[in-house]
Amino acid sequence: MDWDDLKYVLALHRAGTLVRAGKLLHVNTSTVGRRILALERSLEAKLFDRIGGGYQSTPAALRVVACAEEMELQANAMHRQIKGLDNRVEGSVRITALDNFLDAIVVPALPEFLRRHPGIEVTLESDLRLFELTEGDADIAVRSVKPVKPELVARSLGSFPTGFYQRRGMNWAGHLPLIGLPDRPEHAAYNDSLVAKVPQGRIVARANTEARITELVKLGLGIGFIDCFVGEPDPSLERIPGFGLALAEVWAIAHVDMRRAPRVLATLDFLKDAAARAAGKTVP
Repeated sequence: MDWDDLKYVLALHRAGTLVRAGKLLHVNTSTVGRRILALERSLEAKLFDRIGGGYQSTPAALRVVACAEEMELQANAMHRQIKGLDNRVEGSVRITALDNFLDAIVVPALPEFLRRHPGIEVTLESDLRLFELTEGDADIAVRSVKPVKPELVARSLGSFPTGFYQRRGMNWAGHLPLIGLPDRPEHAAYNDSLVAKVPQGRIVARANTEARITELVKLGLGIGFIDCFVGEPDPSLERIPGFGLALAEVWAIAHVDMRRAPRVLATLDFLKDAAARAAGKTVP
């Protein structure tokens, strides 16, 4: 049996179709199908049933998946531990955060950080999804929720207020137009909260990033919930009184295996300093 075939079983089990599995592995669909057939012949067992337009794992496949996932966990743990042993302040560091935090706080301070640490290569990724630190999707995640998993450690970057903003000088007649997130199940809580905070409003436009929401507000399409470190310094925006502010503590999160790596420590210090400087742009 070719152990490399196990990743194809994992991908098809998780993706459900040859096309999506191929995208996960960056190979074409025929390669996925060929490797699955080769493993089925080697094991003398059927691993997937074709149902409709997708594939369903058989009991035999589920046994293979359990073993493969355990191997994947061990491989990821080994990779993190080896990276964590590197005592040089150099190498790659991947940071994931929401785009307003990256654009307003991280990016302006980045040139000075890279001048101090020319051996570090920084990758910034903005996404509403939660990146999986245990699987190596990122080295540091900036989030507004403190993690509860014991393998993750968090450093507070401070508390930041968020408020309702509109394009300066706008006067709304009748209902208040709101800018929300896309109408998908994972965003339902945010959109419901938005409407609950503004009972006289309704969502008229949606965007999938904070930066796009901010741009729609600046164009005068509606009001949006925007970080004060973005809204206050922008002369084209004004905060709407009467709605109050929401205060959220922000955390820089790393895997316990990586927390002592010098490049990760240096980056955590950088994020803490950059967040402290941005605190002056927020509402007292």
